[in-house]
Amino acid sequence: MRLLYRILTAGVVATGCVAILGQAQDSAAPKPENPPPAKVEADSFFSGSVTELSSVKITVSKVVLGRPAVKHMFVITHETRIEGKLKNRVRVTVKFVTGDEGDVATVILVRSTQRGK
Repeated sequence: MRLLYRILTAGVVATGCVAILGQAQDSAAPKPENPPPAKVEADSFFSGSVTELSSVKITVSKVVLGRPAVKHMFVITHETRIEGKLKNRVRVTVKFVTGDEGDVATVILVRSTQRGK
């Protein structure tokens, strides 16, 4: 008799749990009618030394200890803002966006060099 009572009690508790969990899952995740707008990609940055420079493109190389050098080429447009005197072998930080013609530099910031005291 006790065994039958325990089995019935366990069955009722299990059925109640399943019913509660089923209702919670249905109400917890409402379906959105319109999908969320596409994510706008954040601005990207790349820092390193200028290795090649022309009026329409700039190549910047970054060297990290224990890894191979990484070169990145950016397109320079009439909208690109250049802050500082741009020449070969200077340290720069490039803010860029990726477009149809490749990575387009929006801002090129020439890093100041520190002279020995």
